[in-house]
Amino acid sequence: MSPNSLIAAAGVAAAGALVVLRKRTIDDSEVCLLHAPQTATMDDGAKLLDVVNAECPSLAGPATARFVPSMALPTADLQTCFSAVRERFGRLRLVEYERELITTKDGGTIGLDWSPPLAQMPADERPIVLLSPGLSGGSQETYVQTTVKRLTSEPYNFRTVVVNFRGCAGVQVTTPILYNGGLTSDYGYAVDHIHRRYPSSKLVGIGYSLGANLVTKYVGEQGERCPLDAAISVCNPYDLAASSDALEVPTFRNRRIYTPAMLLGLMKLYRRHRKIIETGPVELDVEAINSISSIRQFDDLITARLFGYKDSTDYYRQNSCAQFMAGISIPFLAISAMDDPVCPEDIIPREVFRANPHLILALTQYGGHLGYHENLSSSWFERPIAEFCAAIFRHTSA
Repeated sequence: MSPNSLIAAAGVAAAGALVVLRKRTIDDSEVCLLHAPQTATMDDGAKLLDVVNAECPSLAGPATARFVPSMALPTADLQTCFSAVRERFGRLRLVEYERELITTKDGGTIGLDWSPPLAQMPADERPIVLLSPGLSGGSQETYVQTTVKRLTSEPYNFRTVVVNFRGCAGVQVTTPILYNGGLTSDYGYAVDHIHRRYPSSKLVGIGYSLGANLVTKYVGEQGERCPLDAAISVCNPYDLAASSDALEVPTFRNRRIYTPAMLLGLMKLYRRHRKIIETGPVELDVEAINSISSIRQFDDLITARLFGYKDSTDYYRQNSCAQFMAGISIPFLAISAMDDPVCPEDIIPREVFRANPHLILALTQYGGHLGYHENLSSSWFERPIAEFCAAIFRHTSA
């Protein structure tokens, strides 16, 4: 066989393999729902699962409840990294915000970014969706902006507010502490402020990644007293120690991609506010901090010390949200991908989802961590988020 014939044959074989792989991806793309045998009853008497099946097509139905990754981003790593790369080479400006700064009881500052801006949308009773970004993130994150854009557009037209925690998204640190993945007092303060400002509006809280851990912990702590009408968790780590352990497995992607990228944001946050942090009563080991090379080291040397934990293990143990989920008493949707490289699927507390009638887990085969790119301009999870919010608002009394 001639060289040209060999090349042609290899090309045909490669094309055939791609076709087979793509078909397998499509076949495995169905959303799997995990829940209790009998789900909770909504305010109007409808069952939570019946509402999801009838009104959330992206979550229920063999033809519509699917996530098929973009052909350009077929792997979990490409799905996970795409947004970060896109932002680094040209951050998107998809929505307009108006910032409101609120001061906590200890003097800390939280930034609430409203969209549409308050000046453009006078006070009314329309529903409000609160969004809490992931590790050191804020309202500028692409996954936040694309969700805000969908929620504030037709046919939804909701009011949205992004909760930017201490030091994040340009919010100044005004006390000698930053924030952490279990600081529900700050989140609760923001929720209470929003509820007081719009007492007749229904509220849904969304959390992404570390923000999902925080929102889930808050909702579980609040139990039946929770002022939110529902909550949504996206790519939740559930167990902070297990997620940290997953990142410390000595693979190329952990050592060269995920850990450096996450540490970059955390170290920028610390260095930007180092002077005010050093005015506090806690003395940090600056020399050791300058040599930090893992998330666990950051939490040992900074997070744990600033918040009075013994070490990172103690911090993770007290703040991992899975242990609080039995107390959740409002409709709760969780979206997770089985190929998430940051929050492995084997740490998802499936037994809790099977036991608590208020919880529904939407599990997909693909998606990566905060990826879910079915094309290069949007993320799939925006659709089920919007559908679930709309369904909750229709079946919840004011």
